[in-house]
Amino acid sequence: MNALTATEKGELLDALLTARPDLRGQAEELATRRLSTVDPIGVADGVESTLRFVAIDGLNDRAGYQPGIGYVHPVEAAAEILDELLQPFLDDLQRHARLGMTAAATEMAVGIMHGLHRCRDGGSESLLEYSPDFADERAAEVIRRCRALAVDLPVDDLVDALTGWETLFGDGRSTS
Repeated sequence: MNALTATEKGELLDALLTARPDLRGQAEELATRRLSTVDPIGVADGVESTLRFVAIDGLNDRAGYQPGIGYVHPVEAAAEILDELLQPFLDDLQRHARLGMTAAATEMAVGIMHGLHRCRDGGSESLLEYSPDFADERAAEVIRRCRALAVDLPVDDLVDALTGWETLFGDGRSTS
């Protein structure tokens, strides 16, 4: 089993459930339990490491003159790369919300916010250095998405923990 790829494991599960339909209920219960549990600290760690430790070499392929596009500023190219890296986390947030797993969606959003907050100081030799407003801008986007998805963030807790972002949450202290 350990030698199988994620795709192969998925195909194996499909084959098993086709051969043994009596296991479908148990598999669905396990899947629901797995999806409904989100570790916001793990999400924050994932966001931070994904954004902070991406190789800066990819910037050379995206910045400067691009045939058919024109000149792409390094700040724009860095933001594009960082957006692509952040997208799976945002997709998970949306998936949890659309499945009605609001507690898990909230934990996902909290983790994303904390991970972004950790990336406010990009440091040298990172893509975050080239896009210094990335974390702030994407945090505001996460808040907008939460409002659109009816995911209620624990605003008071976030305001206390995410210093410098108080204005992102507005005066109402509510994301709904």
